[in-house]
Amino acid sequence: MAISQETIDEVNRVANVYDVVSDYISLKKTGSVYVALCPFHSEKTPSFVVSPSKNIFKCFGCGIAGNAIKFVMEYEKVSFTEAVIKIAQKYNIPVKFENDEKDKIFKGLYLVAREILNFYKENLKNSSLAKDYIKKRGILPRIIEDFELGYSPTDIGLLKKFIEEKNISIEDLEKIGLITNTENGIKDKFAGRLIFPIKDVKGNVVAFGGRALEEGKQPKYLNSPDTVIYKKGNTLYGIYESLPYIKEKETVIIVEGYMDLISLHQIGIKNVVATLGTAFTQNQARLIKKYVKEAIIMFDSDNAGKKAAIEASKILLSEGITVKYAYYNDAKDPDELSKKGISRVKEVINQSKDIILFLLEKLNETENLDEQTKLKKYRTTYNYILDILAHITDPTLKISYIKLISEQTKRDFSKVEADIETHRKSIEKQLQQIHQNTDEEDKMDLKTLPIKQKIILKYILDNPYVLQNEEIYDIILSLGSLNYYIEIVKSENKEKIDKLKESLSKDTVLHSLEKQGTLETNFRKIIEDLKSQYQKDIILLKLEAEPQLRLEEFIEEIKLFKGGDSR
Repeated sequence: MAISQETIDEVNRVANVYDVVSDYISLKKTGSVYVALCPFHSEKTPSFVVSPSKNIFKCFGCGIAGNAIKFVMEYEKVSFTEAVIKIAQKYNIPVKFENDEKDKIFKGLYLVAREILNFYKENLKNSSLAKDYIKKRGILPRIIEDFELGYSPTDIGLLKKFIEEKNISIEDLEKIGLITNTENGIKDKFAGRLIFPIKDVKGNVVAFGGRALEEGKQPKYLNSPDTVIYKKGNTLYGIYESLPYIKEKETVIIVEGYMDLISLHQIGIKNVVATLGTAFTQNQARLIKKYVKEAIIMFDSDNAGKKAAIEASKILLSEGITVKYAYYNDAKDPDELSKKGISRVKEVINQSKDIILFLLEKLNETENLDEQTKLKKYRTTYNYILDILAHITDPTLKISYIKLISEQTKRDFSKVEADIETHRKSIEKQLQQIHQNTDEEDKMDLKTLPIKQKIILKYILDNPYVLQNEEIYDIILSLGSLNYYIEIVKSENKEKIDKLKESLSKDTVLHSLEKQGTLETNFRKIIEDLKSQYQKDIILLKLEAEPQLRLEEFIEEIKLFKGGDSR
């Protein structure tokens, strides 16, 4: 029985060639690579090189080269399957097997998805609505062809006729997440939408994204659900089309949306991938780390985009990928920025800065701000820095960053180091709380959540717009334990939101507050208390960071937070 492709892909994503090779032979670091005497032929001068960033090894003496699986095969003289199993065991990856029948199912579904894409492409030619939209967005014919854009017609009869002619079953359409089967017949989930096919690294069509063309239709963008052949967090839009350019430059530009990527490609910037409109994941980072040394994050220019960039930075740095942030404020997203021309986009890319350097600069940008806002901004930005550094696993890189932060903030090296460690432990505690039960139902059971946090969550579930208030959002996130649920609210996942609401509806205290009409009052009071504590923490941090702060300045700041005389 063959080992499953899923297991092979996971081993390739997770296995680091340096980790695997160093289990067998001693390696010596030289610059960004490691060298050793080749274990496959006799030599006196080291010609065996391991590159962690490229995730490959090569001997320049005998010519043998490859990835972690190849090394284990050659060193232990075992089969491909045995090598995969050995590495899987090292990384605690579950080993799955498949028979020929399952392999046929996968290939069959890839063919179905390809046929459906051909149907969408043909219908694009006949849709004046879709062609008008494409013209309005300035998408060129060569881009339509390169990215195989299509259109899903609103007339379901056309799809029915097509699948009948191609002998495609309703069951297979359900398996690829294309249709909903109702009492009134099948319904194409993407009807009336411009279609963006989503492909894996090999070019297989695995899913679809659709942009609503009818004014006011929601959601504006719709993606395929997770299916047998598609997992949202495991691929990136444009990875297949962009891979040659990514490999050439060993750098990837990460954007958020389909049109961001397409617009950049259109003006000649092609080493780009998009996150499919969802949070960047560990598996996506592992997917690109095989090809790049550096990632440039170019998300939307609003606060949500900046926060998403910080989250992505944590994941990328934890995988050993250098991160730069492309800052711009003269457009809302890369799509709009590209309309200003390639010179402006290249300027933004060339001026992109290491994410920590960028945040350190922001730490000191306090002109024209009142003292209270200065302190809040300082604390928020410093916490972002700690959050990122807490995820870095490379000790050399972490030490370099700590030295830099210590110099910039006038804070002792040991204190910065302690801050990071405290932050790391806090993250671990949060993760333990979230993952102590792997069952999704257990996560939705909020019995053990403290009452104050229940009040916050209840109010947010009823009034999600409150998260648009940046100050309230930051204060709530500082609690840590609500982050998982906040992400659910932001994702607008109706099923999970309904489960949270159902769980909270069983709480007698919340029921009483709602009945009395005091839920909002209690929410505001809790937020004010948290804000007060948050501000005290900010003052203490500033005192530690600036030991020379005069006593009278400190007293004045205390007055600001107390709202009056401190006597």
